[in-house]
Amino acid sequence: MSMIDPLTKVTTALGLAHNQSAFFVSSSRRRPGQNWVLDPLQDTLLIIAAPLIALALALVAMQHYGAQKGAALVITAHIVLTVAHHMPTFIRIYGDVDLFRRFKWSFILGPVIPLLFSAGVLIYLNLRAYPVEYFLYLYIFLSLWDPWHFLRQHFGFMRIYDRHNMAPRALASNMDWAICGVWFAHIMIASADWIPGLLEDLYRSAHMPVLLVLPAGVMDFLRGFSWWAAVLTTGIYTLYLAWCVRRGFYLSFAKLALLICTFGVMYFTYTPNVWMAQLVPEWSFKVGFATVGVVHMTQYLAIVWRYDRRIAEQGRARTGTFNWLHSRSSRWGIALAATTYIGFCVAYGDLITTQFDNRWLMSCLLAVGFTSTLMHYYFDGFIWRMRHSQNSNALAAVEAEKDTSSWWNNGTALSPGNVLLRQLIYFGLPMAALTWGALQVWQGSGQSYIQQMYRAQMLSQQGDHAAATEMARKAYASMRKEIPLAQKLLELKASAANQAQLAFLLYNESLYRNHIMPTLDGIPPSSEDAQNHFVHVRRAVELMETALQQSTSLAHPGREQLSHADAEAIAASWRRTLFNSNSF
Repeated sequence: MSMIDPLTKVTTALGLAHNQSAFFVSSSRRRPGQNWVLDPLQDTLLIIAAPLIALALALVAMQHYGAQKGAALVITAHIVLTVAHHMPTFIRIYGDVDLFRRFKWSFILGPVIPLLFSAGVLIYLNLRAYPVEYFLYLYIFLSLWDPWHFLRQHFGFMRIYDRHNMAPRALASNMDWAICGVWFAHIMIASADWIPGLLEDLYRSAHMPVLLVLPAGVMDFLRGFSWWAAVLTTGIYTLYLAWCVRRGFYLSFAKLALLICTFGVMYFTYTPNVWMAQLVPEWSFKVGFATVGVVHMTQYLAIVWRYDRRIAEQGRARTGTFNWLHSRSSRWGIALAATTYIGFCVAYGDLITTQFDNRWLMSCLLAVGFTSTLMHYYFDGFIWRMRHSQNSNALAAVEAEKDTSSWWNNGTALSPGNVLLRQLIYFGLPMAALTWGALQVWQGSGQSYIQQMYRAQMLSQQGDHAAATEMARKAYASMRKEIPLAQKLLELKASAANQAQLAFLLYNESLYRNHIMPTLDGIPPSSEDAQNHFVHVRRAVELMETALQQSTSLAHPGREQLSHADAEAIAASWRRTLFNSNSF
């Protein structure tokens, strides 16, 4: 959405005459009550203040159990609950009879293509004896969809809480969407981890070199631009709120509290900042993402529970177990039903995310987990639209506005063939593109330059000089291919791990180019080779010393267990090389 649109609308609205009744609410009218999803207490705990509570629990876990174990607990909880919160989507689809009839073929055929495609990939991996983990390249598709899904849910809660605001509906919706979208975009860009990590995965797992073609300084530009866009949008939004107060429109403090809590916690847990660095030096974007992700789950469980209970009250629910579970009226009955609901969802998440030694069983779980996640995103994209009167009536304390529509007259029902064709394009094309790239990666050597170096050394010690020479050449080629990637990653994110990774690459590539490769070709290293090696070693030492000054992990692909002590010892050996003019 254009940044000019909300400003124009607010400016126009401020200039309207006071006697236009369509935009004016009499001060004598009694202030409406806040619209809640559950009730004030439960909404506060599960939705509004949930980001603060989740952050507090994560900090306690890391301080009580230690940084490594505490972070692992937070990430594990996020993984289990992520899959667990898919089940409420499927419960709602099954339980809402009208909804199921309207989108019957989308619900029935939706899982077909993702499940068959993912199963086919896993069968291929197992028959070729490739690691099952290779399948995770498909999760790049989910990683691209996930932020949009999170943002839309947050925006939906803001609109629910703002239900009684009598400002023009389009203006109110656009203003809430602008403040959510711009701050969300800035935080994801400023995180310094999400975009570089995603682009690295695209390159390493799917052979898509988007990272390498990014212009220099693009992330710095995006961070600055998104920051000022967020500041400007906040100013416009503040004017909009002031205009609402002046007109006597209802102002939802629950909505504002949710906005501040969510994006405030996201900012401190996603982006590098002094506060988190001092409080928990080992904090990382991955832990922050998991912490906020847990909040996403509690919010979703709450809203589906409210929806299902409301349609049961309205007689719109499927008869039998679903209706019995969601129509309890006594306090103990509701508590028992809610416990059953949560327990069933968590059990589903725990089952799908459990690791087993059996390759074929793990393959089944991976295929089901991938399909479950994709269907959750896909179904949520059209079953939660608040413009549908069915959703408005179930989630608002008042009847739906006259301008809301029903999903029964929103487009035409699709035939099974049309549904499959659309989903083949919607799901099949991006999965096929990722798979084509992944095949290029799998058909390569499958070894990092580090593994190739060690293999060459071992072959040389065994006396197999021909094989050692061939492997050394492969290692050298891998290094030269890896250096541009490492340099780009360091440009996007100057972390200790990226600095250490480039330091090792520069040292080893220089050693091979200026000493090992000439020797293999029967050419004694020259003084010029020695000088070139000296320059690159000095650069490697500078990078490693800078990395060691940081308290964060130095681990990177190929050296996942690299400690600061190990890095110190290696840097010391490089320094000795600098002072040894007879290295060659």
